[in-house]
Amino acid sequence: MDFISVAFCTGTDEPSQDPADDHNGGAQDLTVKPFNLRWDSSGSSSGSFKINFPIGDEQHGSLLRLIQDCQPASFGYKGDDVNDESYRKAAKMDRSAFCVDFCPYEVGIIDTIAQVLLPNAASNIATHGVKAELYKLNIYSALSGFFKTHVDTPRSETQFGSLVVSLPCHHEGGQLVVRHAGNSLTFDWGNSGSGGKTSTSIQWAAFYSDCEHEVLEVTEGHRVTLTYNLYYAPGVGDLAVNSPAMDVKTLPLYKKLQDALRDRSFMTEGGYLGIFCQHAYAHSTVEGVKSLPAVLKGADMAVYTIFKALDLPTSIRPFLYIDDWYHPTFDWRSQRLSDTSTTYVGGKMRPLVITERGGEGDGPDDILPSFEGDWLKVNWLIKPVKDTACVNLIHLTYGNQAGIDCVYSYAALIVTIPPASERVPA
Repeated sequence: MDFISVAFCTGTDEPSQDPADDHNGGAQDLTVKPFNLRWDSSGSSSGSFKINFPIGDEQHGSLLRLIQDCQPASFGYKGDDVNDESYRKAAKMDRSAFCVDFCPYEVGIIDTIAQVLLPNAASNIATHGVKAELYKLNIYSALSGFFKTHVDTPRSETQFGSLVVSLPCHHEGGQLVVRHAGNSLTFDWGNSGSGGKTSTSIQWAAFYSDCEHEVLEVTEGHRVTLTYNLYYAPGVGDLAVNSPAMDVKTLPLYKKLQDALRDRSFMTEGGYLGIFCQHAYAHSTVEGVKSLPAVLKGADMAVYTIFKALDLPTSIRPFLYIDDWYHPTFDWRSQRLSDTSTTYVGGKMRPLVITERGGEGDGPDDILPSFEGDWLKVNWLIKPVKDTACVNLIHLTYGNQAGIDCVYSYAALIVTIPPASERVPA
């Protein structure tokens, strides 16, 4: 989707050297008043210690004590918490063991995240805000503190991303690299960065849960960060509507589509346009279905709001991936799939469907009606993105013995284009 530029992450960052990343320009560094972090410690007669930020040389002992009271940082792998210093070398402290009087809401970070990562439109989309929930304190220390490429595990169906806040503490290296769909952005918060950063500023980055990211090796000092989980929450007012920067009519795709609709040669007879969502959603769960389209991310929300702004009927519907179904008893493939533009699309987003059809004597045309969809000729603009599919249909199978199988679906925007005679003046 190279015709539209939207952010997959935002924050305070060094200018990228990659021209493809120009659209992800960062916010300004935040200079905040001094604040304190207190934590539980068995090494203190009072049961706790305190450290002041920004950290000065005179607090070196307190910083070492903080590191000593942390535990090795683990990471999630196949549902388990794993400690492996060949993949992640860092220290962590759970939020139950410390408190900090820094608030990302007070300094405007959360408002910025809502504007950039949750674009919305003045249509029938539920307005959402952002809830930031403190998760952990992490410390990456020289030499060799790092975290290899990974993707975060959402803590609930309403979590859409993560916020990482770098506290003012001297360090070099430890760049955060965030990647999505072939694009990347590097956040360099070290004191040797080309932006001339000091140890008195707050740095931060926020990104979607399905973005790959890694922390490069810390070469000097200690990289101290707070991590927050970001959740969709009912908001007051629509920040996108009130921000000129989020006006969908300023996006390149809006003008291109507007010109296309005025061209009689474009889809003269009308029909359907299809755009596969570029981000992953829990679109086959009850809560996930309820939350769409309000929780659309980045490019998906931008495209959705553009079509809505053009008064085109637009819906989010599941595209069932059934190309690899094999039913030797039926000449089904040649009947249904000979026309590659004909695809099976659910009438609406649906939670997981379980059907008893599919046993002996049943073919795909007996199974699919349980999903309540339609065979449509869709003009697909882009291909589905790997790893964004969800299991959406479970059915019986019949071979040497009975069994079950599942069908995956991709979330897609389906747009109804009127005939040229209805949209272009004669």
